[in-house]
Amino acid sequence: MKITALSLLMLLLVCSCRHPKELVYKDVQHFKLQNAGLKQSGISLDIRMYNPNNYGIKLKNADVDVFVNGTLLGKMCVNNQCSVPGLDTFLLPVTLNVDMKNVLPNALQMFLKSDVDIKLSGTIRAGRRGIYMKVPVNYEGKQDIRSSLKW
Repeated sequence: MKITALSLLMLLLVCSCRHPKELVYKDVQHFKLQNAGLKQSGISLDIRMYNPNNYGIKLKNADVDVFVNGTLLGKMCVNNQCSVPGLDTFLLPVTLNVDMKNVLPNALQMFLKSDVDIKLSGTIRAGRRGIYMKVPVNYEGKQDIRSSLKW
């Protein structure tokens, strides 16, 4: 009897876990140069996103590529585990590790234009109560970078 009740409880738990809806990208704010180097630089920034789920989730372990004007800028890392409220907009503090060999040829073009094309592609691990799943992050759109710069 115990095995059947335990199996039924496990089945109920697995069936009740829904895959979280994809987070909605709003914009990027508060660019700040952390460290500059010839090969690699670090930029901290806040990504404003919306959680369309009616429950709060925790985010960690981002694996997101960031493209600016079609050029791979670098990989995005979530700074800390972040708690996200349900049905709300939030700021996700991240660090962007920039590969300078991809940036330098296009740097002048990026700073002359106020609007740049941004593309985010990858996954973030999201979950609650200790159960985490990979949630896709896919966004393409224009962003006014000059208004967000903090040097």
